[in-house]
Amino acid sequence: MVKSIFELEKRTDIKKECLRMEKYLNKPQFRSLDGYSNNSTFWRMVNSCFKLWPHRYTATNASDFFDLLELHTKVEEMNNTEYFYYLQFIFDFIMWISSYCDDDIYDIDFNADLYNLFIDNEDEFNLITTNIKIIMDFSNYSIEKINDHYTFIKHDADTDSILSIIENENDLRLALLEYNDFRIENDINEKRIILKKLGDYLEPKRKEFNSINKSLTDDIFYMLNKFYIRHNNDGNIKFDSNADYIKWYDRLFKMIIHLIRSKYILDVQKELKDYIKTLEAEMKQAASDLQFERAEQLRDKIFEYKVRL
Repeated sequence: MVKSIFELEKRTDIKKECLRMEKYLNKPQFRSLDGYSNNSTFWRMVNSCFKLWPHRYTATNASDFFDLLELHTKVEEMNNTEYFYYLQFIFDFIMWISSYCDDDIYDIDFNADLYNLFIDNEDEFNLITTNIKIIMDFSNYSIEKINDHYTFIKHDADTDSILSIIENENDLRLALLEYNDFRIENDINEKRIILKKLGDYLEPKRKEFNSINKSLTDDIFYMLNKFYIRHNNDGNIKFDSNADYIKWYDRLFKMIIHLIRSKYILDVQKELKDYIKTLEAEMKQAASDLQFERAEQLRDKIFEYKVRL
């Protein structure tokens, strides 16, 4: 029993949230492209423009698309993973429609019907996407755009700790995000592909990583080469089940993150040491120029930085 209204913020039942979402989506409050003005359900609105959606594959409507992915179409029959697919589809589809209001894109493929569709449903769309963001946040997921899709990435303290320090390395950042995508949680093949990408990233820098932690670097490349990731030969280690492969792949992923983070820390320390040398040269020059106050300020700053090393 809820003791306070604020305790609602502390827990999320994704099944209950999806059922509540479906109830809202089935209200005849949306405008569609099939002439039903503002009396359509969300799903009728989706189906009225579904054939324009560039990611529909061969599906002709939303229900057909769910069937294509072998997902239940009724929320009450879905399992935990399917709830995420359900919410992802809704969020991604709305963001696709809303993209027609972006002045920077679709200059050639602009569609006035989709533009007006977003304008007419903007309040409902904003409410839906905001609620999905809240559900994902309380479920410990973030919403990220990967390639042309929005998807849900599970928060991981180790991964999050280095995403901010590799902002300029887009391929590496993308691989790290993809590994925590809810869609590949139990997908061995996708995990192998991503780990191979990470191995390819590490390979040309192997000497640098050896100087940081040769034992860890050797272990990582041993696993990359022997766990059916980079090579597929008789010398590989065979595990008893897919669950065992996933367990070791996840451990390898954590080891790679630790190695990348260690290199970043070492690079920062080296940069700080170089900066201290610059300050020391400035301090000596200030003393030589009889600028003693300036020299003392630099001395104190150098002492402060050296304490941090």
